[in-house]
Amino acid sequence: MLRIALVLMGALLASCSNDERPTTESSNSGAAVGESSLALGPSLDASIRNILIGYLNQIDIDYNALGTALTSFEHQVAEFLERPQTSSMNSIRSGWLSAHSRYELTTLHRYFAEQILSEEEILALYQFQYQMNHWPILPGYVDYVEAYSDSGIVNDINVNLDILTLREQHGAFDLAEVSLGFHVLEFLIWGENLNQQDERPPSDYFVITELNASEIEGGFELDQLSNNRRRKMLLLNIEALLADFNSSREIWSLGSENFRNELNLLSSSEIIVLLLEAITNMLTEEMLVRSLYPMLNGEYIESIQSPFSHSTQNSVSAQLSSIERLLTETTADDGSSLGSVLTFLSSRFEEFFYQNFDASKECLILFYSTLDATEESTISTDAEFEIAECINLLTNMIDYLEQIKITLATSI
Repeated sequence: MLRIALVLMGALLASCSNDERPTTESSNSGAAVGESSLALGPSLDASIRNILIGYLNQIDIDYNALGTALTSFEHQVAEFLERPQTSSMNSIRSGWLSAHSRYELTTLHRYFAEQILSEEEILALYQFQYQMNHWPILPGYVDYVEAYSDSGIVNDINVNLDILTLREQHGAFDLAEVSLGFHVLEFLIWGENLNQQDERPPSDYFVITELNASEIEGGFELDQLSNNRRRKMLLLNIEALLADFNSSREIWSLGSENFRNELNLLSSSEIIVLLLEAITNMLTEEMLVRSLYPMLNGEYIESIQSPFSHSTQNSVSAQLSSIERLLTETTADDGSSLGSVLTFLSSRFEEFFYQNFDASKECLILFYSTLDATEESTISTDAEFEIAECINLLTNMIDYLEQIKITLATSI
């Protein structure tokens, strides 16, 4: 933590010396919010409720789009296994990237769901999220890795390959020992791919129809061979992913319907607080706690979401886009948006928040794009300051929204 504090202090001093940088002094955000009482008059009430309804509708649209992307990905996998070759493998890689970005676009929705669903529903969603998208993973728990050619479930003939067994194996001994989800699929499709040049070859998925002499002597059967087990592992994973997604969507559908029925019990201030709570929690947990803070403390491997496809920047971009859409694109009948409401409440919102938002988006995407292109297991001093700058910008946004939330909460 001392290291984090020192680096953050250095980055803060550097940013303050550049007049073209977004405002980074947290005291400025407090002053901006404190300039009004943030009282919401009745004229805004209908608009705020329409914005929330529009957001609920957008969540349903995004889940439908994710379902379509997953189904398309499943078809691509089936076509690849029929003819494993470079072109069809590139197709399933594109399908994974598309489906995973669609999933990350729903990250904000999951944090909003935590605000409105029952404790039982939230716990169920947590479990499905762990099964669908846990990271980091231990690739050697799944399949072969460098220097361990026989490692993983794929090569362990004592582990039956069926969905029930994979669910039992998922996190059985450690949270990172996962056998299901997007990142298991990512590893099965790309392999370790440390330098972006050693992608998994299509030949790993060639069907083996005959045993060689040593396999016959060893008493092997065709379905025990690694290629054939790997093919089955790939199919089972996409099947399980679709099943888990459909189950999680059912939980959301039932919970959101109950929420809609009780919407009239909420004040417009409470509605805004719910939305801002989802945004601040997502920024804090997904970008600071899970990635940037650990990375600054030297936990490099654990901080990269998609190390095999080198596409962490896509995930970050999708997550930030979900916030941008809620603030600017989800509108009421009169054309007002959550961003315009917040601008009405605080005259400096547009200047301060969006300036930091745009800069943080550029900072994060550039950083992860550059970082994922290296094999280094440690980060340089320059990279530390880049991380610190991204942390500062994110923290500025979070602090500013927290000030609005606190002020609104006192009026509820």
